[in-house]
Amino acid sequence: MALTSIQAVRLKSSDKSTITKEEAKGDGTSKFFKLSHAPILNSPDIEVRKNDVLLVSGYTIDYTNGIVTFTTAPLVTDELEFTYYWSIFTDAEVQYFLDESSSDITIATARLLLAIAADASKIAQRQSLAGGGGLGAVTIDTSVTARELRNTAAALLEQKKLEQQVAQLEPADGLTEPLWTEFGYQQQLEQHIIRES
Repeated sequence: MALTSIQAVRLKSSDKSTITKEEAKGDGTSKFFKLSHAPILNSPDIEVRKNDVLLVSGYTIDYTNGIVTFTTAPLVTDELEFTYYWSIFTDAEVQYFLDESSSDITIATARLLLAIAADASKIAQRQSLAGGGGLGAVTIDTSVTARELRNTAAALLEQKKLEQQVAQLEPADGLTEPLWTEFGYQQQLEQHIIRES
């Protein structure tokens, strides 16, 4: 089965959907629960469970921002579970990169990687880890990731540039056969032998 253009860009950029399961507890007042990742994919759809029972109604989902809103605030005794798929970019955003790149998957992938590098909050919001020994919070540096993404994007663009240059090459020295196949080589060799004899 062939990949769609969006799937191909996701594959080349490693922006594949990831499944995540999160747990929360109700507090009797809050109706809003912000999930750790966004955007949330709607296919397959998010599963919301309350006290191990799959809910089919009683809540709405903001897929773009990763927020589940209950119509009634879960009780203090309610245990909530959210299972969902997410990716860095929505399908509409990936399609935008494709449209801007005249549907060229390599260039769209490079642009997507550059966007990730430029907006580190999309790929890894600066996370704080609890430090030990009174050191306080430690911040994860995303600059290395951003630099590697920029380098990968530059390599993809260079590859595309080389492909375009090779496609524009014309046969040298009056050769009329642009494709050098084994058959073509054999014909050239035989013509050379005939000329020599």
